[in-house]
Amino acid sequence: MVHLACGLVFLLGGVSSAVLGVRGLPQLLSSPQGNHSSGNVRFLLAACLVSEIGLGAGMLVLARWLWSGDRRLRKALLAIHGIVLAIGAFFIKWGFEAVTAAERSTTQGGGLLSPSAFLLFFLGVPLLIFAVASITAALKLAPRPRVSTATR
Repeated sequence: MVHLACGLVFLLGGVSSAVLGVRGLPQLLSSPQGNHSSGNVRFLLAACLVSEIGLGAGMLVLARWLWSGDRRLRKALLAIHGIVLAIGAFFIKWGFEAVTAAERSTTQGGGLLSPSAFLLFFLGVPLLIFAVASITAALKLAPRPRVSTATR
């Protein structure tokens, strides 16, 4: 159920952002002088929306496989949650680097945004816990694909 809900949220969020972006994109891309921005903004928007829609579609496929017990389920769970594990680990690594940078900034008289260095931990730690729990569940609960050996 969680994969179905997340898939629908990502898919609907990406599609609604795309629809709203198409309607508002000309106003967002034009400047007061009448110049239009380069294709970089369009590429960035497209990359974000395509990845969000792709993630939503992938979660819906995973939800379908979980429901039907597909033979590819174990590999898909391990691959997807392995990626989530890596992303969570990177957020935690960047959080430690941000805390170190915030400490340096504070010693030099700055440090106004130092408390925001901990925001990366609020993203990374839950992702890491979720990924480890999901990988553990996939290893224990998802059926291992049977390799058929033909006897001669």
